[in-house]
Amino acid sequence: MTDLKSESVAGEPVGDDEPPASPARRFLTPGRTGLGVYLMVLVCYSALEGIPMDRVGQTGWIIIGMIAVKVGRPWREHVRTFLDWLPLLAALILYDHTRGIADTLGMPVRVAELADLESWLFGGTVPTVWLQEHFFQSTVRWWDVAIAIVYFSHFVVPWAIAAAFYMWSRDRWVSYIRRVLLLTYAGLLTYVLLPAAPPWFAAARTGDIHEPVYRLVGRGWNELGLRSANAWLSDAQGGANEVAALPSLHAGFAMLVAVTLWPLARHWALRALVVAFPLAMAFTLVYGGEHYVVDVVMGWFYVAGVMGVAHLWERWRAGRATVVAVGPEHEALKGRQEV
Repeated sequence: MTDLKSESVAGEPVGDDEPPASPARRFLTPGRTGLGVYLMVLVCYSALEGIPMDRVGQTGWIIIGMIAVKVGRPWREHVRTFLDWLPLLAALILYDHTRGIADTLGMPVRVAELADLESWLFGGTVPTVWLQEHFFQSTVRWWDVAIAIVYFSHFVVPWAIAAAFYMWSRDRWVSYIRRVLLLTYAGLLTYVLLPAAPPWFAAARTGDIHEPVYRLVGRGWNELGLRSANAWLSDAQGGANEVAALPSLHAGFAMLVAVTLWPLARHWALRALVVAFPLAMAFTLVYGGEHYVVDVVMGWFYVAGVMGVAHLWERWRAGRATVVAVGPEHEALKGRQEV
């Protein structure tokens, strides 16, 4: 019998076999094409409207990006992506609408206490004042550009890591987001119960710091040609809770990122970057007049507490799941032994 698949008519193969796909077709998968279109749209949007830096907007862009990467996959995956991220988006919206009223609930605002504590800890000198006296100049310097970038990373890096974890391992993403939300709402609860003012507030509003303190974290954006980012930061600072300084969630999230990435950073250079990130954020916040050293250290302590609570919760859940899974087998074995 003749094998029809091996015959050819006019030099063309006969049968079900298809010619191999070209290299370009193999490279341009639906997911890569979707990612390319998404990046082009994001770049155009950023050029026209400015870089999306509010966390709710960024979360929306992240969700769209992950859906774009999954173009061509079953629609259930897209629905699941949206439903997975929806609680996080709702939590962020609730946080953003709640933190602005945290200082309107009648709790006394701590201003002089923190300034006095900082001065006592550092031998009569407030570190923010000392740093600005030694580094602040009338013209923008390279370190001003650096601290603008570091400060801005707070609005990007934690969420970029969340997106990467989600694409890599949903379990790892759940663990990370659990810590993000615990840290966010632990900070919010403290802002409600213990509103505290930053150094620039103590200098400009109450005079508890006699030397001038400038807000410098957005000063370097103009040098990078990103005036829209500086304008957005000014608007955000104007509408934010001005007495939500203790703990510093900027410092806390930088430390959370470092603690999360440390086990994954195998090379010494990567580990050096991981360690440098929270230290650079600490310098940025103190030099920029946004936080005291005490605020930064408390942010780090909050991360330690959140990691501990989340770890205990996960151990309890794992133990409970093991008991539930082993229970029926144990009862069956016990019954056989009794017989």
